[in-house]
Amino acid sequence: MKYILGVNHQFLYPQAMKDAREHRLTLQKLSATGLVDALDCWVWPEKRQADEEIRALKDSGKWINYNIGDRIMDEPCFPASPDAARRERALDILKREVGYAVECGAGKIVIGSGPDVPDDRQAAKDRFADILMRLRDEIPPGVILALEPTDRTIDKHYLFGPAGETAQFLRDMRQRGFANIGMLLDMCHIPIMGDTLETAVSDSADVLVHIHLGNCIINNPRHPFYGDKHVPWGIPESEYGAEEAAAFASLLCGTGYFAGDHSTVSFEMRCYEGTSPEESLQMFLDIWNESLPVKPASK
Repeated sequence: MKYILGVNHQFLYPQAMKDAREHRLTLQKLSATGLVDALDCWVWPEKRQADEEIRALKDSGKWINYNIGDRIMDEPCFPASPDAARRERALDILKREVGYAVECGAGKIVIGSGPDVPDDRQAAKDRFADILMRLRDEIPPGVILALEPTDRTIDKHYLFGPAGETAQFLRDMRQRGFANIGMLLDMCHIPIMGDTLETAVSDSADVLVHIHLGNCIINNPRHPFYGDKHVPWGIPESEYGAEEAAAFASLLCGTGYFAGDHSTVSFEMRCYEGTSPEESLQMFLDIWNESLPVKPASK
């Protein structure tokens, strides 16, 4: 069993999502931590700050999983939009973000599908596939693009949805010649997609390229962290704790995911209330290490 263990920057330091200075300082701090060997992160899209953050990431020596997503200074990305002009604007943003990822030396680039189009979902999937094929030429050989599905009905309302449906789309993309594409399976998203740990892993095993470890709250719509909010393991009203982390690790081990080269697994959770990011990260590590069915080999 071998893997590269990482952590998501923006959920460990959520203030960094909207504040440029906090983004820079906390990303630099996390780049220096010895607790993990990988970072799931993005750089602030302003040249001077982007250059500084890219240097910190490259100097860190860590594996980088670059997260493409909506930024507060951008129009929300809608690559499957029926509006051709909106799709072109989305592609421009995606190309910019892929450019940053390449500058960082990222090994994997994470992308979401953007909003759902429930009235004509198949046409939206076709438009999204065309955008991905145009984006493919921006991605160097050996770098993997990881599509991350989430919910259609609870919080994000994205085009991709259930793990099995997303996996089939990715198989089709590989058939079209996009060999270096696969799926990011996020533990937080599994219940809000209507899947179980078992179905999500079995339905997507052949296309898995990255894993997020997380948790969510879906049974109380009045909860401030209802939906796709990446709460920490084991808090009241949440779906997952140490037992489910162990089950997820066992299921992934059974697929052979941990036998591949550059198998990446990252914590994507907020801090426990009353703890520092460093304390929460150590708590995640303790739970995960206890959950493993076998001891990992170093990579």
